[in-house]
Amino acid sequence: MSLIDPESAVPVYKQVARALRERIDDGRLQPGRPLPSELHLQQEFGVARDTVRRAIGHLAELGLVHTVPGRGTFVRAGHHVIDARPGMRVFARKASEAERARFDLSEGAFMLVAEAAGGEVEAWPAESAEVRIPE
Repeated sequence: MSLIDPESAVPVYKQVARALRERIDDGRLQPGRPLPSELHLQQEFGVARDTVRRAIGHLAELGLVHTVPGRGTFVRAGHHVIDARPGMRVFARKASEAERARFDLSEGAFMLVAEAAGGEVEAWPAESAEVRIPE
């Protein structure tokens, strides 16, 4: 059983979501593969079914997973994390024609752009990217 602290200021569902996110980030849960069943997660974390569902919902809001009715919840493919650094500028803009073609995006889709202080630029579809700010 994973360590969940019911006395923590962090809600239990967010602790479960954090543990699952760590598995996604380190590759133990791979893109396109299903998450363990709700029952398995309940037993593993020692939490209620509603808590597991809230954790999965939180991961879905972050764009890390998607649910297919009757099949399960799957790790979303193509998720990209931009690690923020001092001096980095991050902004969203509409995708160019070339970016729409490269990433197979519809017209009106947005890109998340990170421009480092040294001039390096990376751009990813906003629907599958996030900026992580170091603690």
